[in-house]
Order: sequence, then structure tokens, then C-alpha cells
Amino acid sequence: MAATFGVTNTYNLSPNEGHVSESSKDSSVDVATIKDEQGITVFAGPRKLITRNVTISGKGDADIDLVEGGTVAKGVAMITSVKQTESNDDFPDFEIQATIYDEI
Repeated sequence: MAATFGVTNTYNLSPNEGHVSESSKDSSVDVATIKDEQGITVFAGPRKLITRNVTISGKGDADIDLVEGGTVAKGVAMITSVKQTESNDDFPDFEIQATIYDEI
């Protein structure tokens, strides 16, 4: 089972074995605009879709098989990338990236 040291939220992502040492999340919302006949923006407002990009990283073995086809569901983390690096000097490193789509 994976451990976390000081990381309070892994966004329901976890490596196969090892520990999570860092997690991050950024969110973005597209802006819809309406322009008048002279090209001046007269209204700008957020679209209803929020895109959240989540990354966790640490030491251990990330399961490369986590990346699989599936359907996109609201509020569910869909893994988009799993990276595993190894060296002779240290334990293996992993990084798991996912995208979460949600509504405002």
C-alpha cells in the first residue's frame, strides 16, 4: 500500500507501491465573449466546464497499467500520463497526471 508524508490530498490517485511526496492541482475555466459589430467585447462570462489538472509524484513504483481507455465522467480523475524513472543512485521516481472535468 502506498503511503503519503504530509500530502493531504492525492485526488484518489495512488502509486502501486511507495510513497507520495507531492501533489498539485490547477484549475482553468474558459471565458465566452460576445462582441459587437465593431469587435469590442460587450460581455464576458465563464463557460460551464472547469478543467482540473492533477499531478502526484514521489518515490516507488507507479503502475503503468493505470493508463487505459475509458469514458469521461464528471468529477472523476481520468489518468492521462504515468511516468516512471529509475537511476542507480536513488529509489525509483514516479509521476501520475490526471484530468478532472467538472461543472461550475
